[in-house]
Amino acid sequence: MSNAAENLHQPESYTHELGELNRVEAALAELRAKYGNVPDYATKEGYSEGKAAIRELTKYRTGTDKARLAITKPHRDFIEQVNQYAKGLIGEVEQLEAPHRDAKKEVDEAEQRKKEERIAKLREKLGKEVTSYLDTAVGLDSAGLADLIAAAEGIDTGDYYDITKEAEDEKARVVRELRAQHDQALQRETLAAEREELERQRAELEALTAQQAPAPRPEDPLTEEEARATPFDDADLGDPSAYDEALADLQAAGLEVSQAVAVLAAITQGRVRYVTASLDLTH
Repeated sequence: MSNAAENLHQPESYTHELGELNRVEAALAELRAKYGNVPDYATKEGYSEGKAAIRELTKYRTGTDKARLAITKPHRDFIEQVNQYAKGLIGEVEQLEAPHRDAKKEVDEAEQRKKEERIAKLREKLGKEVTSYLDTAVGLDSAGLADLIAAAEGIDTGDYYDITKEAEDEKARVVRELRAQHDQALQRETLAAEREELERQRAELEALTAQQAPAPRPEDPLTEEEARATPFDDADLGDPSAYDEALADLQAAGLEVSQAVAVLAAITQGRVRYVTASLDLTH
């Protein structure tokens, strides 16, 4: 088989082809001296002189362009031959290359599907082993949440492979949320304990005052000071919210918690019907 490249037309020496361009270059100095200044086209003489300049310069311009095309034609023909020759070779190589690419693509796509399936399973595992801690946390007290936080912090993310970074981020998020829930549970439990202690102190004071207080005497007339005092309606003190509001009012008036509880105990027992700004709790 002969080499097709040997049959391509190759241009000869550039010396002859460049002769016309060299002639134009040699004439440039004379053309600049002759036509470098633009005449006054508004005058008859200037207009005529300018037209002559345009005719001669146009000849040089078009002549130079024709010379360019003549010089480059064999080269352009050669380039076209090279392009066609190379395109044929490329087509032959592509025919050999295509089945290899198709076979590789099939394997790559199968591997990609396996990877996507593997990642889907890992994410399902992540949901069961890490994210599910948030579901487990529902309803737990602070102690239970503390144990859950310790367990979550001990999660090993080393076997999540393709999604290790995603697993680490999810673990960090779960631990943050559990800690926030733990802090909220602690606050609720502290408030509940304080309320329970106040209730205990109130019960103790009520029991103590019940033992020490004389029997109520509703038939006693009101003193002048009691008559001027604001009546205190104790009808709703059995309601915990009303009791708490009354307790808060007495504390706002300057009483200690124990004093306020004693006053409310006396009211609920019928021993006090009116409250004035000045209270004597020594009796």
